Amino acid sequence: MNLKPEAFYEIELKAILSEEKYNELKEYLNSNDKFKLINTESIYTDFWKDKDRNDLRLRHSDKTIEFVFKKGLITKICRREIKIPLQSMDHFKHWELVLDSMMTNNRERGTLKHKQEFVYEFKGYKYVICLQFIEQLARLLEVEFLAEREEESAIHEPNLRMILAELGLALLDGDKYMARVHDFIDGKDTINYPI
Repeated sequence: MNLKPEAFYEIELKAILSEEKYNELKEYLNSNDKFKLINTESIYTDFWKDKDRNDLRLRHSDKTIEFVFKKGLITKICRREIKIPLQSMDHFKHWELVLDSMMTNNRERGTLKHKQEFVYEFKGYKYVICLQFIEQLARLLEVEFLAEREEESAIHEPNLRMILAELGLALLDGDKYMARVHDFIDGKDTINYPI
């Protein structure tokens, strides 16, 4: 477990997947040598929103226990992200008490995400491709680059679009995806919503 805090800009594009496309990509990414598997994990995440709709998250798995702040909506291509590792589930529970106390009525429905992360070298950079199954919400593929400066998105966004195209995927429709997320938060099972 990494115990060092991190701050970076996450430059990320997402595609929503059918069950068939998810299974096809899972097989393709795991059987192709140009994609190097670096992580497999099932991670629980609890969410809160501040007054500006930024994400505050507590996440835990058998590999990770952390507090995460992400500035902006999930449909934004480049977001500031700050990760602070927590030493134990006891610390996690105390952070949960703090966030529940500070963010009264701003806690959202949590998720269980099963993910595989791959490194893909493209045009001289190492990108992360993350294949995700978020129970009751969606199947996604994210392509991302972690940058030191926000301005780096001008370099990486075109590459991320090319990687999505190479995988036969289209960028998700942000408005449709946000509608799905809101339905999920309201308690609906959105996994089989039309793509």
